[in-house]
Amino acid sequence: MGVEDTNEISYRQSVAPDEIQGRMNTTIRTVNRIVFFFGALLTGVFLAFFGYHLTFGIGASIFLLAALIIVFSPLRNARHEEVVT
Repeated sequence: MGVEDTNEISYRQSVAPDEIQGRMNTTIRTVNRIVFFFGALLTGVFLAFFGYHLTFGIGASIFLLAALIIVFSPLRNARHEEVVT
């Protein structure tokens, strides 16, 4: 998360106009908090019903899928050209 946050925030700040950066960051932060909440809740349910081994396997599979999506997405090669004024 530490490595990803710096890259993600830097990219967002470089492509978003100054006027909307506050709203954009607030919206993304809110969505992240909601996902963390439901992810923790779902993990607890999975642990109760499926046990540790299967739950960790499901979690590892989700992280692997997320990594593959990033590796094969256009985001990997995204570049922002600076405009000199």
